Amino acid sequence: RITDYGFLFQTTFGTSKTNLVNNIQLSQMNSSSVQKQLKAAGIDTNSKMYKAALSEMMKNGNGAMFTNVQAIKNLMSQYDKNGDWIDPNTGLTGLA
Repeated sequence: RITDYGFLFQTTFGTSKTNLVNNIQLSQMNSSSVQKQLKAAGIDTNSKMYKAALSEMMKNGNGAMFTNVQAIKNLMSQYDKNGDWIDPNTGLTGLA
């Protein structure tokens, strides 16, 4: 059993801060270490799905936002293999 007491110690000693575990800043997406992390997670960084998801993130976050691998996978699931958005109501693509 693993117990993390980090939050308790931070609040006890008055040094509480947000812990950004495994977070990736959007402006760092093209760095080699982030690319390796994405490929290790099974994300094809050359796919149209990935490029469409990244484009949407960049548009909404202006590069200053943080994300993680699971968030990228979740957003990629909203696009088909051609990079077209999948309408969640109808399941049709290419309408937007």
